[in-house]
Amino acid sequence: MSTKPLSELSDLEISSLTQELKESEASKRPLVGPLEPLDHLAQEFPPDSLYRNKVSRLQSDGWSGIRRARGDGDCFYRSFIFALLEAYLPLHPSHAAHLLTKVESLLPLLTACGFDESVWEDFHEPLRRLLHRMGPEEKDGGKRKDGEPKLTRDGLVEAFNDPETNSCIIVILRLITSAYLRTHEDEFAPFLFALDDDPRFLADGGAPTMRQFCADQVEAVAREADHLAIAALTRALQVPLRIAYLDQSLLGAQQLAPGGEGASSAEAEVNFFEFEDEAARRGEKGIEGGLLYRPGHYDILYR
Repeated sequence: MSTKPLSELSDLEISSLTQELKESEASKRPLVGPLEPLDHLAQEFPPDSLYRNKVSRLQSDGWSGIRRARGDGDCFYRSFIFALLEAYLPLHPSHAAHLLTKVESLLPLLTACGFDESVWEDFHEPLRRLLHRMGPEEKDGGKRKDGEPKLTRDGLVEAFNDPETNSCIIVILRLITSAYLRTHEDEFAPFLFALDDDPRFLADGGAPTMRQFCADQVEAVAREADHLAIAALTRALQVPLRIAYLDQSLLGAQQLAPGGEGASSAEAEVNFFEFEDEAARRGEKGIEGGLLYRPGHYDILYR
């Protein structure tokens, strides 16, 4: 970390220092935290602020809890897969077997995109083991030893707080997302035009190719997932997902006062976005609650 006075740092050095501080702070948090009352989040914002009123609106609509994920750029993938597996824990073991089948049906796409099978197999193994522990016993055609208890919620939290397990699961999800985008380029390429004036790509002349986007924004760890990556992963796995956006948007004509104040709780509507609602109508199991997005970060939201 630089020892020069802040006034002498270049913009690049300030940006680098800010990133170092964020990473240092993030490393102090568990990868997946305990379930907390949503009121804990509300108390982090000033009274009568827009964010505070939006959290209050969530509470009045029946949302009651939050489980925080470490804010290291991988928080969407971590929150998504933890919440999905958590939703499957109380279900019949056949549901976990079905989810594993869906995951493994996508793995040939990785080979088709040039990812080395001997490498991605290692990344896939921790997720496979967790789903085996949630699935049927051997006597019923599964991989869980007869008499072995199913994976518990505490066991799931413990597994996700193991750095190696966590990292492997995130990498395999990123590779699946990338492979699905690249093998369904005709379906997703139009979304790339919306990135034409995105600051991330201006230096390269505008909207990226699908291969560039996947290499830079999907396969690279510690990169925040955007709408395109989320749409691809939920579609690939056929998993319904609801995301609540806790942002500065304000319904109605009244403008937000300086400092984020002046919005009544009635105006502080929380926008939700539904992914793969058609899969939900087909009966596919998704996350029981949803994810909560704040600018640059995802956590898990509970009713």
